[in-house]
Amino acid sequence: MNYVWEVLLAAENNHVDRRELRFMPAKNPGPYVEVSFADLNTVSLDTTQIEVNPLYRFSNIFSGLFAPDVLEYQDTRHIFLDVFMHYMAGADLLSGMHKQEFFYWFLTEEMQGGAFGEKAAEAFSLFDKKEQRVIITFVLGLYRMAHHKELFIHVVKKIYRNVIVYEGRDKAETNFLYIGKKETEDERKKIHFLVDTFLPFNENVEIFYDEHFGIIDVEETMVLDGILLI
Repeated sequence: MNYVWEVLLAAENNHVDRRELRFMPAKNPGPYVEVSFADLNTVSLDTTQIEVNPLYRFSNIFSGLFAPDVLEYQDTRHIFLDVFMHYMAGADLLSGMHKQEFFYWFLTEEMQGGAFGEKAAEAFSLFDKKEQRVIITFVLGLYRMAHHKELFIHVVKKIYRNVIVYEGRDKAETNFLYIGKKETEDERKKIHFLVDTFLPFNENVEIFYDEHFGIIDVEETMVLDGILLI
């Protein structure tokens, strides 16, 4: 890692809240990198105390504050550096971001912050980063088109490899969903979150986890002791 914005990305990959990071002036700063790690090839994060070279990009701001002979107000200067680096790292990540990416970032913050409800925030946190991105991408689709069921089918197929979605023959609003995973409390929260997020209230969904219901003339579903009756 060379720049402070790379530290934020590494923190996210390591499930570390960026607010826990503390940027501080390096004791022996390198002249060619902004962040100072013992190993120049460091790509992961194993500490929240990040030493930086404040003069690498911002010498016009910090040259008078972090010169070797400046000893006064050390705590205040360190706090200012930490706040400044947090701000600049965040700004670096946003620079060059196109409109779609900005909407994705904003909506993710809203979802995680409870703007869609505390239950939704809890369920959303159960998905990994890749799955969260898929969900937010399709949530953005809800604002552009009214094909709720189509979006729901796409998102569950992206997240659950073995999912099968059936539509009721008598009522189009009745759906049968086989997700092909063992039923757990977390899986229940996740699938109900997707149902509540993408389908309107008049849609009824029957959810099946690791046991499929039997379909006449489809041998794969008519396995003795491995099917459910509906």
